[in-house]
Amino acid sequence: MASSVVGHAVVNKLRHALLTGEIGAGVRLSYSKLAEQFGVSRIPVRDAMQALVAEGLVVMLDGIPYSRRLSILELQELYELRMAVEPTLTQMAVPQIGRAEIIQMTGHYETMSETTDVVEWLEANANFHATMYHRANRPMTIAHIDQLRKLADRYLYLHLAVIGNVEHLQEEHAAILEAAKTGDGPGLYALTRTHLETSHEFIVRYLLANDEVSS
Repeated sequence: MASSVVGHAVVNKLRHALLTGEIGAGVRLSYSKLAEQFGVSRIPVRDAMQALVAEGLVVMLDGIPYSRRLSILELQELYELRMAVEPTLTQMAVPQIGRAEIIQMTGHYETMSETTDVVEWLEANANFHATMYHRANRPMTIAHIDQLRKLADRYLYLHLAVIGNVEHLQEEHAAILEAAKTGDGPGLYALTRTHLETSHEFIVRYLLANDEVSS
């Protein structure tokens, strides 16, 4: 049990470092240095690395782990895939969204409104949307979306912590929440698609202007 807790903690710390840019993109990751940094043996670090490879945040090149690079082409593909799936999944979930889901979504919305912690915001954002997705009863699709979201969160972090001007995100969340309350399936489809499109636009413009990534 103790080793499982340690391993989980190391995964979370590494994920946080990769997500926030504390560990930059394209950086070689040293098992021994990370083990020393986290005060653990190499084993939980190696296990954590495997978990993050599965999530797509770490890539192995000739057996050596590196943090995944940022790429405008990757960003484009991530959002194209998400826009092809998430609006439809949201609309499918509408008949099964009840009072419990609305209460949960409202709580996540309030967290996003109140927190100044970007990682906490990202988690609340993921839970806000996942609350609806799970009601569509499409577990394989949901697992796929979760994978895409984890990769996209590195870019969304830039939107929140670096670019700023994120008031529109909460305005869009408020509209999505209201459509869920009223059971407006077509409205949720359109709002979810617009929500993804606007974030994509903001991030691409920033990356192009600041030459942050490869094309």
